[in-house]
Amino acid sequence: MRNPISSHLLRAGVFAAVLLPPTRIAPPTRAAAMAVLDTAIARMGGADALSAITRVRFEMLTQWQRTAFDTRPYADQPSYELHTEVRDYSIDAWRNTRRFGFGAQARDIVDVVRDSVAVRRSLGGSGGVASPTVVTAGTWTPLNIAYVQEKNELFAVAPERLLLRARSATDLRALPDTTIGSAPHARVFATVDGLPVTIFMRRSTGYLTAVRFRINEENDFGLVPWGTMEVEFWYSAWRKYPNGIAYPSQFDVRRVGKPYKRMTVMSAAWNPPAMPDSFPVTDSLRAAYMSTSRRPMHDVPFDSARVIDERFAMFNAPGAPMGAVKIGTAWLLLEAGQAPLSAERASAWLSSVKGGGLPTHAFVTVPASGNGGVAWLVSHGVDVHVAPGAVPFMEAVLQGHDVKKNTLRKEESGRWIRIGGDSVRVEPIDLADAPGAMVVYAPSLKWVYSALAANPLHLDRIRALVQSRGWKVSRLGTARNISVAY
Repeated sequence: MRNPISSHLLRAGVFAAVLLPPTRIAPPTRAAAMAVLDTAIARMGGADALSAITRVRFEMLTQWQRTAFDTRPYADQPSYELHTEVRDYSIDAWRNTRRFGFGAQARDIVDVVRDSVAVRRSLGGSGGVASPTVVTAGTWTPLNIAYVQEKNELFAVAPERLLLRARSATDLRALPDTTIGSAPHARVFATVDGLPVTIFMRRSTGYLTAVRFRINEENDFGLVPWGTMEVEFWYSAWRKYPNGIAYPSQFDVRRVGKPYKRMTVMSAAWNPPAMPDSFPVTDSLRAAYMSTSRRPMHDVPFDSARVIDERFAMFNAPGAPMGAVKIGTAWLLLEAGQAPLSAERASAWLSSVKGGGLPTHAFVTVPASGNGGVAWLVSHGVDVHVAPGAVPFMEAVLQGHDVKKNTLRKEESGRWIRIGGDSVRVEPIDLADAPGAMVVYAPSLKWVYSALAANPLHLDRIRALVQSRGWKVSRLGTARNISVAY
């Protein structure tokens, strides 16, 4: 769920870098806000033309970007998705046909959201955390509530709706002007479709530039680690269509201050013929959705969790920590799990097993998003040992979940940690595309762990580290298996 945008928008920390202190104060009145909105609406073709848009079909290319906090300018390892969006605002419906891969490997996923219900045409089998029910290929099946929230956000920030609805909002007001890339911008605040937003419009042209809001994506598997986050939509590459509508063909989305995805509109059709069959939400699908799909993606039971060789635990659930290891008398969590609930359930399960107990320490070895469970662990006093490259990720997690205390231990150099009458060693390591990762070594178990060791390229580097340190290792733990032959 991006023609090029001005270079200053692509730099890290856009608002932090270019939103300077207000250069002049706009009168904090509704009339002042309406005036700048009216100009932006006129630039798009006028209120009558925008109000007449009830349906739209977009052919789009989305570039998904990996959230990165290191200093490399291109560290995001993007993936690409062609898709066709059909929106029918008159019935609050959205159909997103997504195409992944190319040639013989290409596959289509069709997602439909109609008002408050989401469904997917299955590729067959389980759809994972988004649509876990096992069904045959081509069958429509309930889709997680996160997709309803995504539709609501997309519709709220769609330029043809955003400006008109902001203008009619009862809490509309002007904010002080600001400067973006040395250009003065007007700002207005309004609640649009229940979403409190700040809208930015360039003073010199009157065009819409960006919208900013804060939100907690508590149902979305990939976004839940961040807690309440700041989101920005940037609009650029404006194009005038034969019907007189001016519309941006580039949407750039930032979350937690970092690029999240770029969406490029390759073509748009305004008010195409209505096709009700495009939104096949039957009564039975609606009932199935209501009974199965309104909880967060990561809210899954740990039914398949087990202990291996009395020392290793595997949780075998989407979003759970990678596992746990018992060192001396203490259980240690390996990674923290996708959400606070994930860490809480893993801790409760460890307490329930024979010889169990709450984890006393946790280790985050991967400099990447995820590990939202750190918020729960820190708030419950667990020492969390963090790879140096993962520290900014974890600090953003704590901030998003409003955790005041901090038991993060940044492991910047190799050291021994005494735990439960035994000890482990942590060693930072730079891996390809993952600088600032970490390895954990337990001599008493002849075991070494890094979530990234599942990658053969990374494993080569870890083996070289083991050899250089003279560690005796017979078992290996990775993101795929907590304990396999080394």
